[in-house]
Amino acid sequence: MPPKFVHHKGIVSLDPSYPVHPEVTPLIADILRTKCCVQGSVFLVEAIDKILGDRARTVTRLVLGDGELAIQGFLERDMLWVVEKGNVFEGGYVRLDKFELGEVVVEEEEEGGGKEFYLVIGDLRTVGWDVKYLNILKSEGLEVKNVRELMERKEEVGGRVFGLEARAREMMERKRREREEEEERERKMEEERRRKEEEERKRREEEEVAELIRLAEEVIEETDDEVGIEERDEDYISESDYEDDVFERMEFSPQKATPRRAMVAEGSSINDITTPPRPPPFKLQPRQPRVSPQPSQTRRILTPKPPRPPPQPQPQNTTPKALPWNTDNPFQPLKLTRLSQLGSLPYKQNWKLNALVVVTQLGEPGPCPFPPHIQRQARVIEQSTEGRHVHLTVFLDPENFTPRLGEIYLLLGVKNHQFEGGSLKKYASDKPKGRAGWWVEGHRLGWCQGMVEDLREWWAQHPDNGKVVEGVEGAL
Repeated sequence: MPPKFVHHKGIVSLDPSYPVHPEVTPLIADILRTKCCVQGSVFLVEAIDKILGDRARTVTRLVLGDGELAIQGFLERDMLWVVEKGNVFEGGYVRLDKFELGEVVVEEEEEGGGKEFYLVIGDLRTVGWDVKYLNILKSEGLEVKNVRELMERKEEVGGRVFGLEARAREMMERKRREREEEEERERKMEEERRRKEEEERKRREEEEVAELIRLAEEVIEETDDEVGIEERDEDYISESDYEDDVFERMEFSPQKATPRRAMVAEGSSINDITTPPRPPPFKLQPRQPRVSPQPSQTRRILTPKPPRPPPQPQPQNTTPKALPWNTDNPFQPLKLTRLSQLGSLPYKQNWKLNALVVVTQLGEPGPCPFPPHIQRQARVIEQSTEGRHVHLTVFLDPENFTPRLGEIYLLLGVKNHQFEGGSLKKYASDKPKGRAGWWVEGHRLGWCQGMVEDLREWWAQHPDNGKVVEGVEGAL
């Protein structure tokens, strides 16, 4: 069954869920005025030509229109296959995901010369077509694109084959898979670590229990040995104890024994003979408990402590504290960034900074394809730019951004960008919390009056001072 076309005023979207007609707006005039190419802009392909370029090379040229004006666009070499394969055709709408504005000086005899502008296209994709324009081509007898075939392979034309969004989706999907794999590896490593810790804990517990059991058995054995020895000591008397404590050794001398024998022979009574007294009968004395010697009580001599020396004064830290750079209060000392450093910051884009500048040019609020769909262009300068006026784009409340030209202002929380080799952006999402705002006049800042006066003297002697004051609107 052939696909059904849903169109709005003749504009058909390749993907009905993402209609194209809200994005078809006049953009070429703003691009030529601001020199700013908004990535993702949608144009109508009015013609496709092949022209002869330098060194006899064939160059593919697209004539792109926005409903009011038309501009020529040249494809880079690695994007030529898109036209050759038929993915880009006359009457179709293309989204330029990557393009730049170029200009060349041409010499015309009648008008005296001028500039010619063109677009250098690095990436694009087809997002729809214009039925009315295709009918015009048919009426002129020209060959038109088979849009039904285009609808059947819309995934190849508008999504998977080329386009920054497709590559971004593939990159996000690859990062998601890598993140899931990394989380799975970390989960397995965590489980392995917990398993090893549990095994180590159980092993230590078993060793501690075994050690306690061994110590208990040793204590029980020592207790049994001491009890047995004490019981045997109470009932046993050694030979040395028996000889020393109970009986007294008798010493017999021949000189004493001879007179005694003579007395007996003469008939003397045995009672007259002097004999040693009989010892008392043996009586077993109970063993006295042993008394452990008590430690001797020593006298403690107290000596007065020497007085403590007075505390030495600690050396004070003389290193100045680093100034804050991310704050909503412009009336305190802040870290300032020179405009000449925009290309050498840690991030090439979206690095938040504070700058003290002179506003030299200011344009009117204009349309913008990004929220809040309105912006304001300006130019600023200071000593380090060597005369170059840095581009400033304001997305945050651009209607109320009305600085006075030639005055000095502090720009709080702006971000760098690669446009023109270094520019400034103030996004709607970077709204400060304080009431002071993000652009403050220099004479209200007391902490940097010296820098404000130096910048005012430098600007007063600058050759562009009078030019800026005379015509600002036409210069932007």
